[in-house]
Amino acid sequence: MKEIVILSGKGGVGKSSITASLGYLLSKKYKVVMADTDVDAPNLDIVLGARLREYNDIKASGKAIIDYEKCTGCMRCVDACRFSSIIEAEKPIVISFSCEGCGACSIVCPEQAIEIKEITNGRINIFDVENMLIVSGELIIGESSSGHLVDVVKKTAKDKTEASNADLILVDGPPGIGCPVISSIKGCDYVIAVTEPTPSALSDMKRLIEVINYFKTSTGIVINKSDIHPESAQKIKDFASEKGFKILAEIPYDLSIPNAITQAVPVVKAYPESQSSTVIKCLSDKLIDLIQQ
Repeated sequence: MKEIVILSGKGGVGKSSITASLGYLLSKKYKVVMADTDVDAPNLDIVLGARLREYNDIKASGKAIIDYEKCTGCMRCVDACRFSSIIEAEKPIVISFSCEGCGACSIVCPEQAIEIKEITNGRINIFDVENMLIVSGELIIGESSSGHLVDVVKKTAKDKTEASNADLILVDGPPGIGCPVISSIKGCDYVIAVTEPTPSALSDMKRLIEVINYFKTSTGIVINKSDIHPESAQKIKDFASEKGFKILAEIPYDLSIPNAITQAVPVVKAYPESQSSTVIKCLSDKLIDLIQQ
């Protein structure tokens, strides 16, 4: 079983569309379980037009709860909280949305009046599409512990993979370099970094590569909309050459992709003869070689 994670330093570069097409193509040859670890804004099920099969609420976060019958109002918890999540009043008040559940307040409380209780902070959605399964995490608005929720998504995907004897977990990761990205990379076999030829995308990709390098994970780069600014595209190639990364694919700007998104169908299915589909098929062939190693 292989696990391939597709990431982007910057949002909106086409990562989910590319992941959806790769999943569709690879599922013709292998048993594929897909995972959407962009728990703040999951959309892989939308791009693929998937059907919700089941969902489970997840308790992957803790919040401070004060027992006011025990509390004497000493305010030590207010001083201990580094997130300013406990405010001073007649007795301390916990601001639930900003509480990280770190437990510092419960440690310093002399009356043992504060308890860190698990709360529901998200859910795991299971979708069916074609001959694939999608495991998707969804963080409740305003809640925290997105990295922990990603761990639950990946474990669920792995369990489904083992239960179905699947060959591949294909992960549509979140943009950026935060906790969900770190949790997505952890334990995977290969990372595909998707970027586009714009200054901000190149800058964000460099930061993402620094994070990936920490895990010493093999990585390839995909340039989406590669022809919109040749000079910037060349800068990406120069960076890849300098750092020893392969450019796996250069996908041209192609209106077939947004047209396919409006149909909730991967572009390789909706427009199989389009320029972008041709390049994505070549990328899929490269991943097949990787899976067979």
